Amino acid sequence: MSDTMHVSGAVQPRAPHQTQPKRNHHSTADYRRDPGVPREFVHRPFIDDILVTSWHRRDDSHFSLTAQWPHDHGYFTPVHGRHHLILTGETIRQAGLLLCHTELGVPVGHHFILGDLVYTTHPEHLVVGSGPTRLSIDVTCSRMRMRAGTLTSGHFDMTIRKAGRIVATGHSDVTVTSPAVYRRIRGDRLAARRPLGPPPTAVPHQLTGSAHDSDVLLSPTARPDRWQLRIVPGHAAMVNPANDHIPGMLLLDAAQQAARALTAPQAFVPYAFGTEFRRYAEHGIPCVIEAHRLPSALPCTTTVQVTGSQDGRPVFLSTLTALETRD
Repeated sequence: MSDTMHVSGAVQPRAPHQTQPKRNHHSTADYRRDPGVPREFVHRPFIDDILVTSWHRRDDSHFSLTAQWPHDHGYFTPVHGRHHLILTGETIRQAGLLLCHTELGVPVGHHFILGDLVYTTHPEHLVVGSGPTRLSIDVTCSRMRMRAGTLTSGHFDMTIRKAGRIVATGHSDVTVTSPAVYRRIRGDRLAARRPLGPPPTAVPHQLTGSAHDSDVLLSPTARPDRWQLRIVPGHAAMVNPANDHIPGMLLLDAAQQAARALTAPQAFVPYAFGTEFRRYAEHGIPCVIEAHRLPSALPCTTTVQVTGSQDGRPVFLSTLTALETRD
């Protein structure tokens, strides 16, 4: 199985070929107040976490979008002066969701099963400035399956540019299910919620690249390459309390924290990130995170593979590659 992105609501998609009018963003404050995209279309409860700002249909399988990355996001803080790697993955996720709801007939309230999320960035073009970074996104949809005018599955290839220069490329595969089908899939787990109570002890935040111990998603075990997933209340940017399972974007963040912890004290700043989701990550069941180095296909790079499992069954597999640092 895989991860699911879900939001409740009754907002219906726009008619085919209708585009979102472009908006002028004169300041970071304007961007945060009115991103131009309804939060229901990108499955984010807070305006500050909406990254995609407009979209335009070019033809039945090609779309152009715009996005902005904040220079001072409260959770995905810059790393070594460059935008956080997971902002790219979140942008790809939001762009796909937005197009599904606005152009591909998927009503809000349907569920998205994420099969994989793969992307490569160009770090030299990801330097953080004094204000938000404005981006353009070209999207090509393929392998689309439709039923009664509604997308049921598809593949999204994306190229993200800043001032005409490519900053990232990537793709995702999604399957869409109706609420009725999702209820049958989830069964008794549909009512599951994150257990209340204090989280387990955190790995020191310096090892994971996190700004604070409260941001750490890993709890130590007896092995230096194995951790238990740690979910802290209050991470609204990552955890929707209504989710009946652990969100996929949280697993991505845990994977990059594990890769950094494994390679510490070396500075591990990945530029490529690929994840396959195998099944739902369930609440109330310990999720074991393991990391190990892989032989790198490219010179002067370090590759780490991270796996997550529950009850011995695989949940996800991530591969992260970073340029080797030089003293």
